[in-house]
Amino acid sequence: MTEYAPAATGSNTRASGRLLLGLIAGLLGGVLVTSVAAIGLFRHRIETVRADPAPDGTNAAAVVRVHSPMDIDTYEVWLGRFSGGEVPRGHVVPIPLGWGTEPRVDWTPDTVVLHFEPGGEIRVPMTMVLDTR
Repeated sequence: MTEYAPAATGSNTRASGRLLLGLIAGLLGGVLVTSVAAIGLFRHRIETVRADPAPDGTNAAAVVRVHSPMDIDTYEVWLGRFSGGEVPRGHVVPIPLGWGTEPRVDWTPDTVVLHFEPGGEIRVPMTMVLDTR
């Protein structure tokens, strides 16, 4: 009769330890790659196309392009304090698709009126435009 010698237990422990380390490293690598890809694909880039200062010189209407690699570009008008050739924050008015990206801006004491080429018009009360921060 043949007797079998028991296997060494140290080699099984080392192999399972390597397997666990490999799984953890693969998991961390997958999370890192997925995070970088998600940030790159879903991050919006904002670019000021043009800015029209108000007659007082402190406020402006800036046409801003919002670019996303996963979607079509959209345009917005930011109404707020004029600083360094752009409007860093303010009241945001999305421009509907097909309305053009160059509105004529009329500043009155009570409202800001955005006139678009196909005949569209958006009125914004001046209280929404003034930045009191």
